[in-house]
Amino acid sequence: MRGTNLRTIVFLLLIPIIAMSCSQSGKSTAGRLSRGDKAPTFSLPTLDGNEEVVVAKHIYNADASILIFWSMACPSCREALVECQQVYDAFKHRALVAFGINYDTENVQGVRAFLKGEAITIPHLWDRGQRTTKEYKALDYTFSIFVTDRQGRIVLAQYDHPPDLAEVLTEALEKTLPDGE
Repeated sequence: MRGTNLRTIVFLLLIPIIAMSCSQSGKSTAGRLSRGDKAPTFSLPTLDGNEEVVVAKHIYNADASILIFWSMACPSCREALVECQQVYDAFKHRALVAFGINYDTENVQGVRAFLKGEAITIPHLWDRGQRTTKEYKALDYTFSIFVTDRQGRIVLAQYDHPPDLAEVLTEALEKTLPDGE
């Protein structure tokens, strides 16, 4: 009887540990892109579906590029996108391109309305099948941002929305872009 109680207690103590490891298994950091990696190339349609954009053409013709992966279902993503727009506005007069990559599967109208309402001018692409999102190892329904240089090498890979996003992004751009006017 005593052995059974001890096993039950040990089992009950292990349940939270097992549950935590299982819930984080889908969020593995293994294989994530990092500084110095070559950015995967891709093409995606614009949100209105009228144009297919080959992003590599833009990356290799700019001194720096910003790739922002986000979802409307993520409140932190929407907040981060507004911050990215502010940084983009400060640097867009230089040889910089930016693309928002939205991976919502059904709410494109809501995405368009949000972008318009927040005056987001960063061009947006739609990764409906999340193929590109998976290539960049971005996690579903979270915010991820990448800055690349002219050679398509990653100089910043951020897989969350840090509280100092504007500072982190500004620093990466200042290091990557040639001195501006």
